[in-house]
Amino acid sequence: MPDSATLNALSPTVLAWSRGLASLSPGQPPCPGFRPDEWVETLANCRRFVDDFGPEADRLGWDTITLFGLLPQPASFGPPGQAC
Repeated sequence: MPDSATLNALSPTVLAWSRGLASLSPGQPPCPGFRPDEWVETLANCRRFVDDFGPEADRLGWDTITLFGLLPQPASFGPPGQAC
C-alpha cells in the first residue's frame, strides 16, 4: 500500500482499490478452490498493478469490475466475470 502522502493524492477510486487490496490476507485465499500459492501471486500482482498503474486506469475510466473482473458481491467461484 502506498505511503500516506501518496494516498492523499489518489482519487477515491484508486484509494478504494488500494485499501480493498490491503484488507486481503495473502495467507487466506478468498475462494474455495483457489490454491494458496496462486492466491499469494494474484494478490501481489493486483497490488503492484494498482500501485503502478491505478491512477492511469482510473483516468481511462476503468472501474472495479473492469479492472478485477469481479462482481461486487460474492456469488460462487466460476467463470471470469463472477466473484468467488
